[in-house]
Amino acid sequence: MLAELDTRTVLRVTLIKNWNDSEKMISGFASIFEKSNAHFIEMKSYMHIGRSTNRLEYENMVEMADVRRFTEKISNKSDRFEVMDESEISRIVILQNKKRFIDRFIPAYSETN
Repeated sequence: MLAELDTRTVLRVTLIKNWNDSEKMISGFASIFEKSNAHFIEMKSYMHIGRSTNRLEYENMVEMADVRRFTEKISNKSDRFEVMDESEISRIVILQNKKRFIDRFIPAYSETN
């Protein structure tokens, strides 16, 4: 269903160190992303804030270099997704769907009417 929706689609994956950031997860994520045909994929590190601090440790945060590496490996398995942008402070890397391209910026209301 996601692959056919006539609206912007985004998947967000929160990477948690020693939970879902291993090499063996890359193929599974790549497969899910291909099937989803989402416009954007956000690969983000868990951040040790809020109520999550009751369940996870500071050490469960993934370093930005590791988020980049993990995301690039997924991108390399796909002819559909490429790295579009990132935010160091947020520890996030964004993939964009080249085959279902949509501009990353939504035009202002006054520009569309």
